[in-house]
Amino acid sequence: MSLDRTQAPAIGQITHVDFVAPEKRQISALTDLLWISQVDDEAVKLDLVFDAGTLQGRKIVAKLTAALLLSGTPEKSSTQISSEIDGLGGFFNVETGHEETVVTIYALRDTVMQILEIVTEALGNCTFPETEFHRQLQQAKQGFLIGMQKVSVLARRAFVKQLLGNTGYGTITEETDFETVTRAEVAAFHEQYFLRGLARVCVVGNLTEQEIEAIMHHVRPFSRTTTTAFPNEFSYQPARIDVQKPGSVQSALRIGRLLFNRQHPDYLEFSVLNTILGGYFGSRLMSNIREDKGYTYGIGSGVLQLLHGGYFFISTEVGVDVAEAAIEEVKNEIVRLQQERIPEEELNLVRNYAIGKLLKGSDGPFAMMDRYLAVERFGMDLSHYDAVIQIYQNCTPERLQELANTYLKWEDLVVVRS
Repeated sequence: MSLDRTQAPAIGQITHVDFVAPEKRQISALTDLLWISQVDDEAVKLDLVFDAGTLQGRKIVAKLTAALLLSGTPEKSSTQISSEIDGLGGFFNVETGHEETVVTIYALRDTVMQILEIVTEALGNCTFPETEFHRQLQQAKQGFLIGMQKVSVLARRAFVKQLLGNTGYGTITEETDFETVTRAEVAAFHEQYFLRGLARVCVVGNLTEQEIEAIMHHVRPFSRTTTTAFPNEFSYQPARIDVQKPGSVQSALRIGRLLFNRQHPDYLEFSVLNTILGGYFGSRLMSNIREDKGYTYGIGSGVLQLLHGGYFFISTEVGVDVAEAAIEEVKNEIVRLQQERIPEEELNLVRNYAIGKLLKGSDGPFAMMDRYLAVERFGMDLSHYDAVIQIYQNCTPERLQELANTYLKWEDLVVVRS
């Protein structure tokens, strides 16, 4: 039967996505391996996730340790280690967050085991050579000093400190930290949180059972021996904070409050409200403050999720001369959400955008692993995304207005201008 191109295809609602759940293996009592094998090519991604985030000690120590993981062993220099990985066509990356550090290896199937051996040998026998330590320390300090000249950095520091200052999440690095940190601190952090802090291994690749067993064998010595208790009680005071940056022609604005993560029953509907306010390019904040007023190149909002909480934020940079006007316009858009119901046409647009974004971010096995990890850390499974689709499709203007009045009261927000 030929295709009739004069007729548009039927439009239907999505109610379910067939996500691929990883297989789970136990490396040790407190360390798991997750594996997605349905990969059509020879690419392999391997994540080693350590309980080695900035909450575990001084922020600068965690960051320095992560940056120095391949700095050298008694047998090899950092240059030799990097050259060996490059020669095998691999890529190595380290990301440190509040709660964990993720060591990522990208490789081809036929070289991934060799690269893993190089990485685990370097990680397990790291000596933190004096020259490498001081080079990395000076590089980090230079980056810090440059950052402290930016109004966006000053605003973010003040905002996070006000919201989370009673917990380790609110700890901020000071210039004096670069003068007091020692190699001994770094070595001790490495021994406690890397040599015996491996929480999980995530593998995406078309590997054999024997190769998975070999991976488990190589990483087993790093298995964690204890679990970490993260902060779960948060409090803050709403405030208006002005950070002085003499001579600056730009002002950075950070506006928000403590909120919740995806475990909270209001999270999904609030995420729709956030998208309407500032969560995509066609949002109300962008339409008003960028397109209509011309105060900024970009403004956005979001919800940052912590393991036991989260916070809502609005972020932008504007000219000094229009900073107060921009704050007033943000307030006006929030008040409008509280006083006026969102038109059905706008809500339908955002529903479709949010569901489309979910689908686009779930394309392929590597994205599937990310989707799984995004819910697994909160004790959920992939069925959560069916609930996401249902709530996106069925949330109402009345409910969103109720959420705006509950969670976006202007008097409950922290407003920072730098």
